Formats: sequence, structure tokens, C-alpha cells
Amino acid sequence: MRIDIIGSVASGKTTLAKKLSAKYQIAFYEKDNIVWERTPNGDKRRNSEERDKMFQQILEQDHWIVEGSPRDILQESFACCDYIIFLDINTFTRLFRVFRRWLRQRMGKESYNSKPTLRFLYANFLWVAEFNLKRMQIISSLSAYGEKFKRFTDEKVVLNFLAEKYICSKK
Repeated sequence: MRIDIIGSVASGKTTLAKKLSAKYQIAFYEKDNIVWERTPNGDKRRNSEERDKMFQQILEQDHWIVEGSPRDILQESFACCDYIIFLDINTFTRLFRVFRRWLRQRMGKESYNSKPTLRFLYANFLWVAEFNLKRMQIISSLSAYGEKFKRFTDEKVVLNFLAEKYICSKK
């Protein structure tokens, strides 16, 4: 199984990747953690050579799940994955999730990579809006991958689709 999960901030990419990872016993990787080195003193952007080497080592594995927001880098996985799963979740749900996540992080009930400041909350709202502006362009560019590009508006449908595909392929 080689899966790339794409979507907006708060679309459920990491949650879906964790579920698939547990169900199929396959490692998952957050593209943000490939781009950024997480340190006690804050995030530090990896240089392109280190980032690309790290990503290539993941892609060379027999099985993997990667997830991240669409970006101009780390797209090599599109060509070699089985499926590109695009989580196309409605805007209201994503905005609600951004705010709920921020509150949970502020209360210490959820871990975080970036400190949940008001500035970070605002940045997340902007990322949701930016994604909405680029959404049709993203769909158009991913459509070039043909049948491996799959758009879903519900996580349960993704789970059912992949269960059917991977159970059927083992028969």
C-alpha cells in the first residue's frame, strides 16, 4: 500500500493516516515533519537536500502513507503511489475543526507542533481560505494522475474504498 492523502488544514488528513496506519500496520509520515525539523526551540526548515533525501527514503519503502496540504514540493509521491486521496471537506467543518483544535491545544488536551497562539489560529484560518481559492486548480492538476486520483468528502467512504481495494487485491 502506497497512499498519499491531500487536503486542506483540518480536513482530517492526519486522523485518516493514523487510522490507516493502525489498520494496515504501515508507517505514516506527515509532510510537514519532512519540511520542518521539530526542535524544543521551535520549528526549523530543513534544507532542500536533507528534505528531499528524507522523502526519497520514505518513497523507496514497499509500503507507506504520506499526508499533507498541497504544496509545490514533495509531489514525487504522486507518481509512485497507488492512490492520491483528496479529502475535500466542506469549509464550515474545516473552520470548526481549526478552532476546536486550537482550543484543545490551548487547554493542554491535544498536542501540537506549533504553539497555539492567536496568530497561529489566524494563520490557520488564512490557510483554509487560501486552499479554497486554489481548490479547483488542485483538483485539475491531480486529475492528471487518472484513476489513482480519488476525491472524497467523507472519511468513512475512504476507509471503505481502501478496504475494498486492498482486500480484493489480496485475493
